[in-house]
Amino acid sequence: MIISYIELDGVDYMKIYIRKKFSGKRLFIGFMGIGGTGYFTIKHLIDNLEGVERVGIIDTSYIQPIASFDGERVRFPIEIYAKNEDIFLKIDDVPRGWRGNELIKNLIKYFKAKGIEEIISVGGLTKNLQEDTSDTVRIVYNSYWSKKTPYRLAPKNLRIYGPLAMTLLYSELYRIPAISILAFSNDTMIDPMAVSQAINVLNEMFGYRLSTEELVEAAYQIDKIIRGIDEYSEKEDKNIYT
Repeated sequence: MIISYIELDGVDYMKIYIRKKFSGKRLFIGFMGIGGTGYFTIKHLIDNLEGVERVGIIDTSYIQPIASFDGERVRFPIEIYAKNEDIFLKIDDVPRGWRGNELIKNLIKYFKAKGIEEIISVGGLTKNLQEDTSDTVRIVYNSYWSKKTPYRLAPKNLRIYGPLAMTLLYSELYRIPAISILAFSNDTMIDPMAVSQAINVLNEMFGYRLSTEELVEAAYQIDKIIRGIDEYSEKEDKNIYT
């Protein structure tokens, strides 16, 4: 096991435990932002791409002391997965404020030192900016990204906040080509349909063949439940006692 120790500010730290060597060139990353789109897209890749394996874990004082159990083993808040040229960074939680900024900055510095050549981030975009139902995703990229894509750019003057913003900013500072795929998402709840749209883009960009049937079905079931609640509420409104 290889352990990298990074002192962040004299008190806080980040330890990276590498259990198996990896040499990927593309880093995929997403966060629990609008619709949970980024986080669940990365999770879908990890869970469904054949041959993906956990190669490392990250321990840092910046993360809340939270562990999860998937039925087989304990999961850490930050884990590194890999398959051939692709590296997937699963991050359950990013602290707000400067600690989150420092965490993202040091992660990007670490992966740059490991030889990463591209960073692909995924996130959600509020549906208030959506022009029509065929308008499913937009993209943002930094000045070092040179590959052409057929997808529409995000609206001009769009403000991006949080860890996704830090990923784009530090990718620019460290001269790493980076693109962010932003799927239009429900900003009040988890949105499986947005995840499916992001997966479709990744399938096209990187030659994956991941199915989105389960995600679409989950979105349908959620919509069905919401419609049922709305119909029930309408009936209740008609019988209000005054």
